[in-house]
Order: sequence, then structure tokens, then C-alpha cells
Amino acid sequence: MKMVIDMKDYERKAFYHETDQMGIIHHSNYLKWLEEARVDLFDQMGLSYKKMEELGVISPVLAIQVEYKNAVMFDEVVRIQTHIKEYNGIRLELSYEIISESRNILCTTASSKHCFLKNGKVISLKKELPQYHELFMKLKEEV
Repeated sequence: MKMVIDMKDYERKAFYHETDQMGIIHHSNYLKWLEEARVDLFDQMGLSYKKMEELGVISPVLAIQVEYKNAVMFDEVVRIQTHIKEYNGIRLELSYEIISESRNILCTTASSKHCFLKNGKVISLKKELPQYHELFMKLKEEV
């Protein structure tokens, strides 16, 4: 029987301090939002990022690609859909869609690439933290 992980989109409100002179969310804040969504994804999977770090494993960002389609404005609520695009035990690629709740439009698409390190060396999550590896594999299969 296939295990299904019930994932929910990450939601957040756009704050005033995140806007630029044009009254829209400054482009640099989207990177922070992607990180919030990534940590939320880990939490929903039952993989506390903090716990992973306590076990000596970190997952640095190797690359980020962002495409801005529609501006997000102050006080707007957005939904961030996060999916595992690729995962092989050593590298992880996530895809994101930021959607305006009030306007029901796609505002931003993005992807981020990560690896896993322990003591400064690239590791296989399958060998180092097999319980994390299994959950990533299950979530990848559900896409």
C-alpha cells in the first residue's frame, strides 16, 4: 500500500517592510519566502531542518532561479506550492509557485538546488540519514 503524505501549501502575508518605493514586494524578499516554504516542506514531511542540523547535516543552496510574472503587493496573502522536482540522495531540486490568494493568479515561479553536507563534505542522505531519504523518495514519487 502506497503511503501518501498530505502536504499543504505554505501561506504568508506580504508585509509593508518588504515593499520597495513602488509599493510592491521587493524582489529580494522572494528568496526569503522560498526558504520559509522549504523549511515548512521539511516540517510537514516530519523532517525538522533543525534536527537535521543537530545531526550534523546541512543542505546549502547551490542555485536559485526565479521568474517574476506578476507583482505581489503589500498586505496580500500568497500561497507557495513547493514540490520535489529531482532527488537522488545527494542532490535535491525543489520547484515553487507563488500564487496570489486574492487575485488567484500565478505571481512567481522558482526552483532551488541543494546538496547535503556533513563536516564540509558532500554526503549521501541515503547512507547518512536513511529515514530522511525514504521520506524524500516517497514525496518525489507522489508528484
